Amino acid sequence: MTWRLAIVHETVAEYDGTAHASYNELRMTPLSTGRQMMLTSQVELHPRAEMWQYTDYWGTRVTSFDLQQPHSVLTIRASSTVETNRPAGSTAASRSPAAAAARAPISWSDLTEQTTTGAFIEYLARTGRTTITPELEQAVRERTDGADPHEAADAIAALVNDSMAYVPGATGVQTNAQESWEQKSGVCQDFSHLAIAMMRSIGLPARYVSGYLFPDPDAEPGVSAEGQSHAWAEYWAGSWVGVDATNRTPPGPQHIVVGHGRDYGDVLPHKGIYHGAPGRDLKVSVRFTRLA
Repeated sequence: MTWRLAIVHETVAEYDGTAHASYNELRMTPLSTGRQMMLTSQVELHPRAEMWQYTDYWGTRVTSFDLQQPHSVLTIRASSTVETNRPAGSTAASRSPAAAAARAPISWSDLTEQTTTGAFIEYLARTGRTTITPELEQAVRERTDGADPHEAADAIAALVNDSMAYVPGATGVQTNAQESWEQKSGVCQDFSHLAIAMMRSIGLPARYVSGYLFPDPDAEPGVSAEGQSHAWAEYWAGSWVGVDATNRTPPGPQHIVVGHGRDYGDVLPHKGIYHGAPGRDLKVSVRFTRLA
């Protein structure tokens, strides 16, 4: 199944006074991957500023800019058009050769041989946001005992989804996996950090995926909807396989990938510094239209 989606991600920063200068980095441009193709992308700024684009260490497209003129409001509008396909490994694609390859059986010993060196080391290491206690790690090992890597990932996603309540505002951007586990609530960022921490604790390389989620998986062409930024996880078992623990489903054509990293800190949609008023109010909206 192929979808074509238009996405408009708008951020409005209203400062308490005047911001005299600022430097900003945006990670709002969808990637072209094996399951999606970025067709168009544009970033508009008000006030206007010169922009630079580059690909960061993790493979995410970054748009950077600095404003040297005083301003009290900064508006950022990132517009893109993306064509997506149901990813390999999902239920509806399970008969395809790509899906068979993505979910092909792999032993733990073969997986270890693939992941003991190179970039996978970074996806096995703890970060500040993907830390859990030894007691929880032991509980995860017991729950996944005897499972192959794919079965273990499925069990972890189910555990996170069954144990956590989705509660907007219950956590902050610095909340780590253990903290969200203890309060049994959070948002997609927390569900993903927790799943990643658990996967890494049993030797399964896992990475954080930042992107968008069209809210209606059954939407017909022409339908528009307010959506949001979204996060899920991918684990390595011979290839990268997606797991959306928040919705307890494999990523589908309504999932749009923007970037990957060790955790949220590597793929913030907008970060920067500014000189001026001590406070600001951020308003963020994401608007989707299914074109085809």
